[in-house]
Amino acid sequence: MTLLSPFPRPPPPIDEETSVLDFRYLEFCLTAGHFYEKPPAESSENDFSLVHGDLPEGWERSLGSEWAVFTPPDPGIPEQGWKVHVSATLDNAEELLRTVFDYCVERRIMFKFIRSLRVLQRRNSKYGDRSASGKFITIYPRDEAHLERILCELDELIGGAPGPYILSDLRWRSGPLYVRYGGFTLMMGPSPTGELVPCLRDPDGNLVPDERRPGFRVPDWVEVPSFLDEALAQRRAGTLRDFPFRPYKALHFSNGGGVYLARDIRTGEDVLLKEARPMAGLDNNRVDAATRLEQERWALETLADLPHVPRLIDYRRGHEHLFLAREYVPGIPLNHVVAQRNPLLVGDTDPTRYADYTRWALHIMDQVEQGVRGMHDRGIAFGDLHPGNILVRPDDSIVFIDLETASPADSGARQAMGALGYSAPPDMAGPDVDLFALACLRLGLFVPFTHVISWGEDKYQQIIGLVTERFPLPDDYVARIREGLGPSAPPVKRPAEPLWPAPTRQTWPTLATALTSGIREAATPGREDRLYPGDIRQFLTPGAGLGFGYGAAGVLWALDTVGQPVPEEHVRWLVDRVRDVEGMGPGFYDGLSGIAYALDRIGRPETARELLAAAWDCPRDHVNASLLDGLSGLGLALLHFSDCDGALERAAELGVHVARPWLVEGTPARRVGLLHGGAGQALFLTRLYEQGGGGEELLDAAERALRADVAAVIPPGVDEGALACPAGLSGGPGMALALRVLLRHRPDPELDRMRRMLLRSAARQLSSFPGLFNGRAGTLLALVDQWPSDRPVALIDQHLSAFGWDAVRVGSGLLLLGDQSLRLSTDLATGTSGVVLALHTVVEGRPCPLPFLDDSAPALAGGGVSEQKGLVPA
Repeated sequence: MTLLSPFPRPPPPIDEETSVLDFRYLEFCLTAGHFYEKPPAESSENDFSLVHGDLPEGWERSLGSEWAVFTPPDPGIPEQGWKVHVSATLDNAEELLRTVFDYCVERRIMFKFIRSLRVLQRRNSKYGDRSASGKFITIYPRDEAHLERILCELDELIGGAPGPYILSDLRWRSGPLYVRYGGFTLMMGPSPTGELVPCLRDPDGNLVPDERRPGFRVPDWVEVPSFLDEALAQRRAGTLRDFPFRPYKALHFSNGGGVYLARDIRTGEDVLLKEARPMAGLDNNRVDAATRLEQERWALETLADLPHVPRLIDYRRGHEHLFLAREYVPGIPLNHVVAQRNPLLVGDTDPTRYADYTRWALHIMDQVEQGVRGMHDRGIAFGDLHPGNILVRPDDSIVFIDLETASPADSGARQAMGALGYSAPPDMAGPDVDLFALACLRLGLFVPFTHVISWGEDKYQQIIGLVTERFPLPDDYVARIREGLGPSAPPVKRPAEPLWPAPTRQTWPTLATALTSGIREAATPGREDRLYPGDIRQFLTPGAGLGFGYGAAGVLWALDTVGQPVPEEHVRWLVDRVRDVEGMGPGFYDGLSGIAYALDRIGRPETARELLAAAWDCPRDHVNASLLDGLSGLGLALLHFSDCDGALERAAELGVHVARPWLVEGTPARRVGLLHGGAGQALFLTRLYEQGGGGEELLDAAERALRADVAAVIPPGVDEGALACPAGLSGGPGMALALRVLLRHRPDPELDRMRRMLLRSAARQLSSFPGLFNGRAGTLLALVDQWPSDRPVALIDQHLSAFGWDAVRVGSGLLLLGDQSLRLSTDLATGTSGVVLALHTVVEGRPCPLPFLDDSAPALAGGGVSEQKGLVPA
């Protein structure tokens, strides 16, 4: 496949040691296409043969996307207890499965197993869940005596077989058998932050989180059976002895091991210590972390004395893991330095800044090229060159790190692991992989959006044009980029028309048509789960494909709000499906009340009232207090319908519940921000106060909630220039919007100063995602909302232009990349609908259109229906 394609190939395996990618998104990119899709069901052709084999009479078989569950007649298991896990490698999995399968079926023991080698490899990959890594078979004993018998008997059959160590479990003898106390049946309950998580039942019958951390622990009320004492003693004795390094700071963990700062007790020198778990952290070539660490040792030895390669200090085994100690380099990853210094990314318009930055970047690039050529001269291909694997010292010299995928230059090895935007096409191998990454780096030092050039020739031309227009580069610079990208890179030419014209009063109608056409053309009315493609949350939460934040309701509301046609067939699609959805919560952006709000605003008030009543009737035992999917969102929706009989009283009832924790000391651990935390709760409490749903105590609680949120993101004494606040509604801009609402009733110079700090910090970030919740659109709406008379026009114009960095031409329209930049999105929270809303607001000079944040909106004037009606239909 060529580099440039309208259907980008699935993303490369990610080097997670320096990546900030949310690895869940990779699971939704397993098929080619423009949009995130639900992972394809495992083909039965890939299953172990035992998945579909014959079973004795009375046995039941249940097949999920990853697990095959086998239940005998009357299994007699409790709802929780000690379970057995069997670990396996890709080489011995089928043999172990046959033995354990026959054992369990013969003895009528309930069990489950990973249904295919492909799933087992994915779960044991470098970006797999560390707490689940290695778990291949799970066995459910009836009681502790049964547990002991299973362990002893299976140990006779498979004891000592190789398999990755299961970090969350206690190993029985020499493995591959492990034990852990946990739930046998799925019981969901709230975590300390209000999210629903798997739970256990304590002796009083309360649900408490079943903590699945990569470390063995048992609940306080559980006693470890005496026959596990030896296993427990072996685990406790598994500390490193005669080990010359003392780790004092963990830098990173992955399924393959850890990275630490440590002190060499022999010399007192600080070192960087890397740990590798054998048989875990597999890459695309099925190579484990231990093998990759051995490759890094070989590479460091071979490249010793090169100026840009750190010094190898030690390499040894310690308690079954491998450890490599190398010179500690006091430096900053190149991608972080670029984000701090690149004038394009910090909103600087001074030409001298661009010239100064160009000189610095070319100096860095010369060193990188020299270093890569030096590796090739010594017969080594790096294989994973990207800005996160290059450190910049205080004197601006560079050092390469993480050479674990290095290979002999003449071996023809293809890339097994890479970074988004720097991974070579699959037909490249050896040194060519590095030369491709060098070309991407030449581009990425100036416009760090190399991932977008795979979306088509016009994206390539756009990014090249942005580089040459903004930075005074040498005449041959672009030619060298094209040479390194290989034969698939098109010639450099100026496009007939710009992909993204600067949004102005004159250009906006045409641009709006292109964006909304892209949204409508992407619609899939033949699907049941979603109408408008968007974020992966559409597949993770019941009904999210219909909802306000991530689904059809928000897109339809946004189209209507900006004056664009709302297809009637799409409204019918939403109305037809929302009545049948199961498991949807009452929240606003991710639940029924948000759909009710949207339908009311687009002219379906009767259906809206039905849904609001259904939202109120939803079970609320484990619903959090957030705006996104909790009680504050439901309460604000009730305030929108406050002309409905009983709506205000019900909102006030929720207000008491939301306010109570903020009026007492010791508020529990929680998430922060407008969407998930105290800022969203403060917005609800303040609006409830404005509509007469309570007194000053509501403002007291709102102020305490906001102060707690602000304190969590603005440390005491932090310099404003050093504040790096997350963008979008989920970050500083969302908090600033909630602060603005509260400050109308509780003027406070210190809170107002914090509001302005939050805005200025986020406003400097031009390189975030484009969306409303986590990116540029949310930041832009907050900026124009809170600087009504003295707006930073130049900075706002830069944000408007920066949306074009993520724009892609699809059919006759334009769409923007969603969160994580791996696929396009049309939804309100992460995609094109939120961008259209922000652009329309700025260009047309409108007030903030977001629900409950526009002081001129009907929601604050008393109701979203035209006459007094009951909340629940007669």
